[in-house]
Amino acid sequence: MTRPALATAAATLLVSACALLTSACSTPGEDHGFTPGGGAKAPAAAAGATTGVTGDDTADGMGDGVVTAAPGLRIEIEWPGGLDPVQSAVVKAFADDFTAQWRAVGTSGADRSYTKGLHPDSSAYRDADKWVHGFLKDGRSARGVAKIYSMTVPAIMGRGAEANACVDLTGVRLTDEEGTPLAAQPSWVKRPRAVFLQNAGLRRGNDGAWRIAMYHHADYPDERAKECLR
Repeated sequence: MTRPALATAAATLLVSACALLTSACSTPGEDHGFTPGGGAKAPAAAAGATTGVTGDDTADGMGDGVVTAAPGLRIEIEWPGGLDPVQSAVVKAFADDFTAQWRAVGTSGADRSYTKGLHPDSSAYRDADKWVHGFLKDGRSARGVAKIYSMTVPAIMGRGAEANACVDLTGVRLTDEEGTPLAAQPSWVKRPRAVFLQNAGLRRGNDGAWRIAMYHHADYPDERAKECLR
């Protein structure tokens, strides 16, 4: 999936990645749904970047394309093809954390494995924790199908990386803790706002694992979100 609307200089993208993950690059609810970045716009991806990955084929060794996050709540993942080992690890870290945060929602907070995929003391950790607990304090859960697709890795620099994905939440319905759908559904599970571009800045730890340090997103009517529409 090409993204001419996201085009900018590759150098600008890498500067953005370093701004998100300074230490990595310097060393060898209601309004937004699943956007724990709090509404900050995603930086533009570089057109034709050599580290970019696109495609809809399931990537070898990356597991099934459908994951049951919780009873009645599934995540459908379209894995990109043509990944090298580092890009594969970045994309998988992104998808795993996406799934784990919805698993926390679907299990009413019983599963907190999402914290393992977030860099400690990062804005992503704080924002994701706030997002999950927003459901719990209101006694809400979710059922249905969330989708992520058109995943790319527009930049990798040292221990820092950037990943993008299109997100479609039109198949998700908010429920009470017993799984009964709420009569009034928020706008972020309805078109056009339920389809958007999610961006993540990741950092690789000393253990070799990639963890998310910051989230951003582009909402409709941003041109970048429009390109996620199908």
